Amino acid sequence: METLQQSAAIPMRAADKVEVAVVIPGVQPEPLWKLFRVVLLLSAVSWGGLALMAQLEEYYVDREQRLTRLAYSDMIALAWMVPGPVGCNVAVQLGHALRGRAGAWIAGAASVLPFFLLMTLFATFYRMPWMHAAMPKLLLNHFSVVLAMLIANTWFKQTRSLVRGGLEWSAAILGCVALLLSHSAATYVFTLCAAFAAGWAVSSERNARFHVKITTADWQLIAALVVLIGLFAIPLPHRFEVALLWPRLAGAGMTLFGGGFSALPVLKTLFVAPGIGVTDGDFTLAFSLSPLSPGPLLNVVPFFGYLVDGWAGALIATLALFVPSGCLVVFAQRHLHQLKTHPRFEHGMRVLRAVTTAFLAVAVLKIALHVPLQPAYLLTAAFAGMSFVRLKLPVYAVYGTVAAACGIWIFCGHAL
Repeated sequence: METLQQSAAIPMRAADKVEVAVVIPGVQPEPLWKLFRVVLLLSAVSWGGLALMAQLEEYYVDREQRLTRLAYSDMIALAWMVPGPVGCNVAVQLGHALRGRAGAWIAGAASVLPFFLLMTLFATFYRMPWMHAAMPKLLLNHFSVVLAMLIANTWFKQTRSLVRGGLEWSAAILGCVALLLSHSAATYVFTLCAAFAAGWAVSSERNARFHVKITTADWQLIAALVVLIGLFAIPLPHRFEVALLWPRLAGAGMTLFGGGFSALPVLKTLFVAPGIGVTDGDFTLAFSLSPLSPGPLLNVVPFFGYLVDGWAGALIATLALFVPSGCLVVFAQRHLHQLKTHPRFEHGMRVLRAVTTAFLAVAVLKIALHVPLQPAYLLTAAFAGMSFVRLKLPVYAVYGTVAAACGIWIFCGHAL
């Protein structure tokens, strides 16, 4: 295997300009249909982005030996550098490495399709009148408590791994203050930009420079992404915010670093707004259903899209969130070496990732403020915290237990 890791790569096609050494020489190109089928099946049995990455590595690195382990590790590192769902970004890179641009589109679509279908079906049933009658506010409040404890556990783990030095702690604390004081979408963009700029400015490496050749198509992609971010960040009249919901969702996707739960306050700014049609209860339920579906935690997006505009809304919302990050990760893959070896860029990304922990902290606080301070909810919080931290129970088991307890409580006539 060591010799395989050190092997030089061959380009797939000159038209695709694959510049990163990933493919093991002598291996036949992966058929597009097989690529779609394998990624689709692996995504369908992967609960979470990390699970999908592990299964892709086991199949394409260990079993099929189509990629070197070193190259696959580079894909994972790059997926964490760019916004969006990490697991899907790795699948896009893998498809691009094996079959160029066509492979990137095929693998990306295959990684998204399983949770797109399931979450859209969830939303279809949820829209039925009898489902609303069977979903009392008591249950939604208890689900909110479980969700808050799950995010709090994620926040604790990310803080321990991402927030270490004084600059990172300062960025995380200031990010919390900014997000609590402001309810504007521009705050998320400004916070991330300021964190990256601060990390870049204080880096001890002052002489490092990028030596990147950017094509006209690359500049067009960058310009399009900047426009989308601007549509999300710039305050607009309410009628334009509603009319431009999907482009604004695409811009919001460019701010989603640090895992799916960091998306909660960002997506709430977009969808829980007048004229959109998504309520606080809908929003909480979507994130509660997320662990029941394969895919990353951003699998909630088709659910919201369906609530806004049916199946068409689910499809458009999914494309709006996942396509820009997939395009960005392919662009970044061509310049991977410069990104990895540039110390000021890496230092800026460290501070940026630290400030994303503020997104999680604010999400927990906002959920807690909407749940009544009553003994029943405190008991649920204690149970969920013990289940996640000590017992390591799966998320669906905790939700199922809480739902069963609420059902018994309501059946006995003690609903609050």
